[in-house]
Amino acid sequence: MAQAPVLNELYNLANQDSALKGKLKFLAVGKDNDETAMKMWKAFYKVPFPMIADPTGIFAKALNFPNYPVTAVLDKSGKIVWVHVGAFDNAEEALKDIKAVIK
Repeated sequence: MAQAPVLNELYNLANQDSALKGKLKFLAVGKDNDETAMKMWKAFYKVPFPMIADPTGIFAKALNFPNYPVTAVLDKSGKIVWVHVGAFDNAEEALKDIKAVIK
C-alpha cells in the first residue's frame, strides 16, 4: 500500500475533473493481505475508496496480474481499457493517460 498516497491524489484529481466525474470508481485490492491488514492500511493512509482483502491472490490470478502494484481502469462493460504495472509517482500523469481512454 505504499502506492496509497499517489492513488489518494489520483482519486481526488479524478473526482475534481469535470470530464471524469462520475465515470470512475476506485477499488483497492490487497493481494496476500487479510481483512485486518486492509483495515489498518485504509485507516493509516486515510484511503477514501473501498479496499478489499485478497489473502489468497485469487483476484490477481483471475486477471493475470502476477505483480503488484497494478492500476487498472475498466469501462462500464468491465473491459480493461488501461493498465499500469508497478508504482507510479505522478498522479497527474496517470490522470492524463486515463482521460485518454475514458469516454
